[in-house]
Amino acid sequence: MPDLTKPAAPHAAPQHPESAKAPKRRKVILWGAVGTACAAATAGLMLWKPWADVDRSPFTALIGDVSEDAYLRNGGKGRGGEPCTPNLAGKPVIIFDKSGKHKLAEGVTERTGERLPDSYGEVAGFCFSVTRIEGVPGGKGTYVTQYGGGNKTKSTEKELRRTVQEHREALKGMRIPDEDAPIEDIE
Repeated sequence: MPDLTKPAAPHAAPQHPESAKAPKRRKVILWGAVGTACAAATAGLMLWKPWADVDRSPFTALIGDVSEDAYLRNGGKGRGGEPCTPNLAGKPVIIFDKSGKHKLAEGVTERTGERLPDSYGEVAGFCFSVTRIEGVPGGKGTYVTQYGGGNKTKSTEKELRRTVQEHREALKGMRIPDEDAPIEDIE
């Protein structure tokens, strides 16, 4: 007859040593952490959407230019609002990608401009003109522009998308560089 005074032996599964349980638990914790990190990164990208902030549609670039035309060089003063002829009238303006190697769009500088009034400080009386270049691919960020086959300079997309009035306003604080000042050329 069984002894009822002794507690019964439990019918449990055989116990594995602790060292066998630890690697399985670590793997579960590791995969759980990796899954959580991936889910957080995916959610962050979905909320951020950097691709939605970039306008990749073609646009018309407006390039404002101010020049001291032949009339001013010959001693003329000129008054604000008078018509004038820019130095590079009729010359090609090319927009390249940021490397300066691949042509994206091309236009021709305007043949007429307008003299800036006295409120423009050092550039008052200079000839202001705007060149329109259609079909510039958007979303590049940085572009390289070249006027009349001369130096290449960098421009941002924001600068190329400015309105005519914004180009005029940007000239108000402009200072005329010294004649011996180096001209930045990216090539």
